[in-house]
Amino acid sequence: MRAPWRCAGRRPTIRGRGRRIATAKPEVVLGWTLGADLRDPELLAAYAAARERLREVLEAEFPEFSWKVAASERRAFMPRGALDPVDLLELGVAEKLHRRWDYVLVAVPNELVARHGPSALGVPSSALEAAVLSSSALGSGAVLVERLVALALHLLGHLWGLEHAETGPMRPLSGPEELAPASFPENQRRRVVQLLEEVSQTRLEDARARWSAFSFYWRTLRKDPREILGAVLGYRPWRMPLYLGRLTAAAAVSVVYFLVTSDAWALGAHLSWRAVLFLAALSVMAATVFIFSGQDLGRLGREHAWREQLARTRLVLLGTLGLGMASLWLALLALSLAGAWILPRALLADWMGLDPTTEHLLRYALFTATIGILGAALGGNLEEEHEIKAELFFDEET
Repeated sequence: MRAPWRCAGRRPTIRGRGRRIATAKPEVVLGWTLGADLRDPELLAAYAAARERLREVLEAEFPEFSWKVAASERRAFMPRGALDPVDLLELGVAEKLHRRWDYVLVAVPNELVARHGPSALGVPSSALEAAVLSSSALGSGAVLVERLVALALHLLGHLWGLEHAETGPMRPLSGPEELAPASFPENQRRRVVQLLEEVSQTRLEDARARWSAFSFYWRTLRKDPREILGAVLGYRPWRMPLYLGRLTAAAAVSVVYFLVTSDAWALGAHLSWRAVLFLAALSVMAATVFIFSGQDLGRLGREHAWREQLARTRLVLLGTLGLGMASLWLALLALSLAGAWILPRALLADWMGLDPTTEHLLRYALFTATIGILGAALGGNLEEEHEIKAELFFDEET
């Protein structure tokens, strides 16, 4: 375990746990970063009160751990105008890695740029273990403090992999007036405790000084494969092509072009099954790596050498992008099959130099979908960097 914070005192009485103990507890450190150049003393005081209240609530909800809510200021943006959550998340990740926090919340008084709705109070990113929250629509005074705490709990729930629920902090929100601190249901509380027990263990970079890249990432994956896979699936990567128009358009154009090209039919229909399957797998992996590097997703935390948090983030991003490309490949395969089935058999026989069978059409569809994925890789790097990052980073717009 990482050096635990020894404490002796009263356990919170929530759920009847009140009793005096003295024990060592693993420490969980949550960062609270001010992301704007805010000077309003009333709002700064509300943020400070919200941090302390949040710590008290977390101690009450999860007394198995010693909670520390650490504050920092990055004042990177003016406190006016709408801010892009992508920029704030990247700021928070840099601060989290630098200060070796477990999670980070970036608070700003500005409105947030919303991509899939009229507005957003906050944006969680379980891949980055960071979240952004805005106080612009939360009121003032004591009401602001309580709503900040409730919003922070909701965002933390997403970072911990929790789904929306009918009760507790994970209730779906339709407006700031619904924000009120609440206890996590027992089933969600148990899941969070299990996750935090993993988080509070010794990190790989503290266990050994020297690592090879492969061994470090492999050990990171082996340490918590279910959580990494759960984070990847939580992003619903099969929806990615729906929101990345340039990527999907480039892939579709490539497929249509090859469907009406005679030389492509002559090549694709004569490839062996082994060749087309190998090329399909290779194209999905190549497209994933090409977009990951082309969009500079590896830039996150590049100044830090070996960090388990950073390795986990990159694995989640690569996994999400890889499944997104695989989903697009399946869609292109269906499009290719439909196109091949529609084309006249006499024309295909002339192009292919043989009578086409179902096997020939299927092999060609596999080949065409593979070419389409390579086109998607080129189109993906034509996407705006912030747009593709938003699809990969955001759990939701709260």
